[in-house]
Amino acid sequence: MNRLEKSWILYDVGNSAFILLVSTVIPIYFKNLASAGGVGNAASTAYWGYASSLSTIIVAVLGPVLGSVGDLRGYKKPLFSGFLAVGAAGCLALALPVRWLAFLGIFVVAKSGYSGSLIFYDAMLPDVAGGERADRVSAHGYAWGYIGSCIPFAACLGLILTAGATGLGTANATALSFAITALWWVLFTVPLLRGYRQGYALESGGRPVRESLSRLWRAFSHSAIMWKRRAA
Repeated sequence: MNRLEKSWILYDVGNSAFILLVSTVIPIYFKNLASAGGVGNAASTAYWGYASSLSTIIVAVLGPVLGSVGDLRGYKKPLFSGFLAVGAAGCLALALPVRWLAFLGIFVVAKSGYSGSLIFYDAMLPDVAGGERADRVSAHGYAWGYIGSCIPFAACLGLILTAGATGLGTANATALSFAITALWWVLFTVPLLRGYRQGYALESGGRPVRESLSRLWRAFSHSAIMWKRRAA
């Protein structure tokens, strides 16, 4: 594989560390914060579910429009970089000594940034590798993402489990884990940011959002017409 293909794969290595933390450490940390704030176990579980759902809804609403904007020349990389910055900054901000509600708000921002970046990351693949190579590169990204995410996670888990023995404290160890994960995420994104150039693109008339909404409307209208024809 060439350098750009490897750079694309490395982003999966970087961002997977965050999602592994979301699946393991962050929910437990939030439950402890909520408990310290007087929130019951059932309520804190519900609030965590609401926050996770909200981040999904945000991306589901913004995704079609911003994804369409990303198809225009010169927009895909900036939008990817913007969501990356939001996600990584949110991950780092989770280390702040805040109460449970503020922590939940920061998590929604971080998770939305992560999910939003994947919209444009996946859309970069045709520019990175075409044809049958795209399948191979995508498979490598998936595999190396799993492998790479375990490295910072193991380090973070070691910090948390030995927090008492080292005198660091569980809260400080967990906060440091958030910082390590954010740094890992950003560092493994640098090669892609440096090497990627948008190839396939539509030309913009200067009104990207309006143009994107217009294309989406035409696509929905066409789909509706085809559905009616098939139903008839």
